[in-house]
Amino acid sequence: MDYRITGKGVEISDAIKNYLEKRLDKVDRVIYDDELVSFNVRIEKDGKNQYVVKFNMNLKGNIINVEERHPDIYTAIDFASDALEKQVKRLKEKTKNHDHRKSVPVKKPFEEPGEFSPSDRISSVKRVSLLNMDLDEAVMQMDELKHKFLVFRNVNTGEINMLYRDENGEIHLLEMAE
Repeated sequence: MDYRITGKGVEISDAIKNYLEKRLDKVDRVIYDDELVSFNVRIEKDGKNQYVVKFNMNLKGNIINVEERHPDIYTAIDFASDALEKQVKRLKEKTKNHDHRKSVPVKKPFEEPGEFSPSDRISSVKRVSLLNMDLDEAVMQMDELKHKFLVFRNVNTGEINMLYRDENGEIHLLEMAE
């Protein structure tokens, strides 16, 4: 299983990489290679002398985020990998037990010929979950998925934010005020 690992305030040693690889083997056995779009691992040390292990996995559009904290880095990795394995298994079970929903055309109320509303220009509707992540994770995910925009709840502020990429490739942040 391919993944990208980054550290913030933590040196990612070979011992940590090997331990992480061993712990993620259990998850690797559950998923197929063609299902995995991207997988990012971030290990950081927060101001409370705790290690924070974050996993961000995209399985063909199903995004799984896991974050665990513990004063011991190996215990934090254990907790995070166990939680990731549980979420991946739950997702696999859910998709196995449910038929894929087919889109059903929505009947519009009768309208007089020649009447158009602005909403008639909407060609499709897709419902997605609002992701909770910090700004760094959002930028990483937007780059990884090559999206033009990403809407998420900023875990640091609790507000809904939107990142978007302009035609020059620069990323901009919109912070929604309530």
